[in-house]
Amino acid sequence: MKWLKDWRRGEQNAVAKILFTEPAEYDLLDIEYYIHVHLCNPQAAERVANGIVSKVRGLENFPEEHSLVNDDLLSGIGLRMTWFDNYNIFYYYDELADIVHIIRILYNRQDWQDILSR
Repeated sequence: MKWLKDWRRGEQNAVAKILFTEPAEYDLLDIEYYIHVHLCNPQAAERVANGIVSKVRGLENFPEEHSLVNDDLLSGIGLRMTWFDNYNIFYYYDELADIVHIIRILYNRQDWQDILSR
């Protein structure tokens, strides 16, 4: 029945609101800064930052498209994950308020379970 809900959402042109948490905003700025300054690649920094934002924007139409994370504690609170390039985007969808909360954006080799469980 998920398809019916998604179809109705599209039919009404309703989109979920996207809110970045402060840590997620800092994550995105840090990613862009690191690639631009430390890796000396401003074009890649812009591509990655724009790609992450574009991926997040896609959640407006289908916030439940991605599965819950593979961790009992974190999936129990409804944490989901998508990715762009080498970065995992963690989010929570508040269905009642129709808001997608972007929780963190982490490099895929970081121990995200430890970071998010704190």
